[in-house]
Amino acid sequence: MDSATICKDSVLLFDEQETFMPGLSVQMHASGFKRVFGICDSSRVVSFMADAPVAVMVFGLYHPAERGKELLGDILREHQNVRVVVVSAIDEPGTGVDCMKIGASDYLRNPVDNNRLIKSIRHCLEKPVHQERNPVVPVRRNSESRDISAAFTPIVTRDRKMLTIFRYMEAIAPTSQSVMITGETGTGKELVARAIHDISGRSGDFVTVNVAGLDDIMFSDTLFGHGRGAFTGAERERKGLIEMASGGTLLLDEIGDLSNASQVKLLRLLQEGEYYPLGSDNIKLSNARILVATNSSLETSIKTGEFRNDLYYRLCSHHIHLPALRERINDIPLLVEHFSKEAAKELGRPLPTASADTLDMLIQYGFPGNVRELKGLISNSVAVSTSGTLLIPKFKARSSIVNPTHGLADGTLFPRVAGRVPTLKEAEDYLISEAMRVSGGNQRSASIMLGISRQALNKRLQRVANIK
Repeated sequence: MDSATICKDSVLLFDEQETFMPGLSVQMHASGFKRVFGICDSSRVVSFMADAPVAVMVFGLYHPAERGKELLGDILREHQNVRVVVVSAIDEPGTGVDCMKIGASDYLRNPVDNNRLIKSIRHCLEKPVHQERNPVVPVRRNSESRDISAAFTPIVTRDRKMLTIFRYMEAIAPTSQSVMITGETGTGKELVARAIHDISGRSGDFVTVNVAGLDDIMFSDTLFGHGRGAFTGAERERKGLIEMASGGTLLLDEIGDLSNASQVKLLRLLQEGEYYPLGSDNIKLSNARILVATNSSLETSIKTGEFRNDLYYRLCSHHIHLPALRERINDIPLLVEHFSKEAAKELGRPLPTASADTLDMLIQYGFPGNVRELKGLISNSVAVSTSGTLLIPKFKARSSIVNPTHGLADGTLFPRVAGRVPTLKEAEDYLISEAMRVSGGNQRSASIMLGISRQALNKRLQRVANIK
């Protein structure tokens, strides 16, 4: 087969036992995939790919595991631009971790839902792999020959997407323009903002404030400060955070929850570099750099009129989107080791080790709360582990509740309402109710399960309470 006939969206299914190939191939064609190839003979895989390069390979791993992993290694060495999704019928500890170390992009255990597998394939096609695997963060120096590698130390990763983000951060750090940092709850947006500040060379402080829940008066007072007598109880002048961040960086977290009146004031600050403290006629100038972070879709908020279009374009002069933990599962073993060491040191306990089976289980979990959820899980596990092995209490039961892939294929995620599909509002109320029930009423845990901020959850709970 001529390699020119294979496009960048071509997918190869390698299924030695022919257990998933027929059904998956049909479903992929029905889903719009035009170039899907199948092969069952392991002796022909390498030569087939040499003649017909593909973008993504679905690799069926069967007994004996060592032979399959050896073949997987050969493929990834010979074809470094291919992303591989492993579908495994082997229930042996460490198999998933081994595959990820070899270079697989995803690891799924049979029986696997075809919808979940197709989603993984699409993700691989959208995020082409780089030539280098298992990269190391280079130690770079800026124009003043200042070592900046330490700025990235708090962000534990070897994922290619994250390392690409690091290089982008280095490029934009010296500028004074705003940066918008987006990503799901718990992906490390504040860590990224702090790293940008640390490598920027700015002499001032790094200051952060969560603007969710601040009305216009509180926002103005917090950011701009107030003059003496500005309001009852204002007995003396108070500096705002924008002044405290003079010469440095100010991070506005949860920017999507900012009120319209406050958005106008922030827009003026960005356009003119000036502001008025509450109760003062004296204009002040600001040279602080503004970074913002959000886990919500500002594009959607613009369409609904909740967020100003002109402010959005001012804020996203530079844009960094952080991948969810489920999109960088190669980092999970590394993060488990890092958080285990942190927790053991903090708690004064012996360092437990995670078994291969535990790592396999973590790799396959959806982590709706991302890195923050993993950190909390590991910290709790270190606290309760009494042997040298890291224990994950009730993890399987927990994952069956919050893993976003569960229940989607068979339609059991939501209960039927009088024989019909629930409305969006009914579905939202149900999810909030379930998250609060599962978390035992803990809003922080419930917000992590739902993938929203605690403030956003609190607003929804208050709305429900007011309706009742």
